[in-house]
Formats: sequence, structure tokens, C-alpha cells
Amino acid sequence: MPGETFGKGTVADRPVRVIRIVREAELESEDAHLRLSLDKANVRAAEAERRLTEAAWRCADLQHQLNNLLAVVRSVARRSAETSESVEEYAMHLDGRLSALGRVQGAIAADPGLRLDLHSLISDELLSFQAKEGEQLQLSGPQIVLQPRAAGTLGLAFHELATNTVKFGALTRPEGRIAVSWRLEAGPEPRLVIDWAERGGPPAVPPARKGFGLTLFERMLPYELQAECALRFERGGVRCRIELPLTPQVGAAPRP
Repeated sequence: MPGETFGKGTVADRPVRVIRIVREAELESEDAHLRLSLDKANVRAAEAERRLTEAAWRCADLQHQLNNLLAVVRSVARRSAETSESVEEYAMHLDGRLSALGRVQGAIAADPGLRLDLHSLISDELLSFQAKEGEQLQLSGPQIVLQPRAAGTLGLAFHELATNTVKFGALTRPEGRIAVSWRLEAGPEPRLVIDWAERGGPPAVPPARKGFGLTLFERMLPYELQAECALRFERGGVRCRIELPLTPQVGAAPRP
């Protein structure tokens, strides 16, 4: 009958109540969908912000790296000019040294962290002189990751040693060999010790004049990296030790 009641409503109220319940369910569904969309948008925004921050950091780091590289190039060009006896000699040596720096920078740019492994630094430089690891070259030591500036300076040092051994040392003979090893010495400040040893080559003779190579080991490495360098000219070839503090500005060993 009209007006018959069931609970608090009437039979006539039922369609309205059903419509209201359906509409509320639709609103709740739309609200849940909207919240999900907002959550996804927030995640995308946070990721975009992270990438922008990372890109800004990388650009700043690349600018700093470029400034350091230009300073090294100017220093190499100036010192190469000071120690060359002719324009031809200057051009030849400068080209080789800039190529060594280019190899280092290319390897660093390929790494997301803008750093370079010491093993790769040495093997790549010797490989440019056709000295392959496992044949005339032996490398051994823990993993050491170098910062760009330290990698550039050490790359020049290995370039000078490699150039000398190709022209006058162990690599002038098929039986000549080069062994490069490095180790970490513990202390209040860890130190990296690198040893270059040639054998099977002709007797090494000290240079008659101080060229770029000696200047690099006597002045540039101590100034740039606080390194201590010792060169010895022995019967089987050159021996060189480079010892330097492994500060955060130089590099790091991986954590155990």
C-alpha cells in the first residue's frame, strides 16, 4: 500500500536510495582512480627531478673536469716546449702526450662515475704501443679507481715510461718484458705504491739532458699528487717507483 514503511524509509524511497548508493560507489571508484593517477604522477615528477639534479651535477663535474684538463694541457705544452731542442721534436712529443691524455679522457667519459680503473689506465697505454697483457706485459694489483685529474697525470707518467721502453728499453727486443705492480700500504692515510720494472732489455742509461719525462717525475707528479718518485737505470732496463697518498682527490679502493 502507498505509504507502507519498512524501517526508516518507504517503498517509494528505494529507487532513490539505490541510485544514491550506486553514485557513491562510482564516486569512490573515481576517487581511488584519481588518487592512483596522482601517485603515479608524483613518482614520475620525483624521478624527473632526480634526473635533472643528476644532470646538473654531471654538467658541473664535467665543467670542473674540463678546466682541470685545460690546465694540464697548458702545462704539458709549456714544459714540452721548454725541454725540446727543435720544433719537430716538440710537435712529435706533444702529439704523443696529448694522445695519451685523450685516451684517458675517453675512458673516463665512458664511465658513469667519471673515474678510471688503474689497471685499465696502464693496459690501455701500453696497448697503444702494441704491448699486450699476458705477452710482454704483466699487471698485478688490487682494484684502484682514480679520479680524472690523478688519472691524467698518471697516464702521462706511463706514457713517458712506455715511450722510453719502446725507443730504448725492454720493448726494443722480443724477449723484453715489463711488469707493473701496485699495492696499498695501510696507515693513517693509505698510500698507493706503483712499481714499473723492465727486464730483458739493453742496459738503461740515464738521459744526457733533463727532458719532459724527468721533469714530470721530479716536479709535476710531486706537485699534482704529492707523489714520491724514484727512477733507476739498471742492466735489464728502467725501474720506477711512484708512491702517493690515496686521498679522495686521487682515488679509492673498493670496500671489502
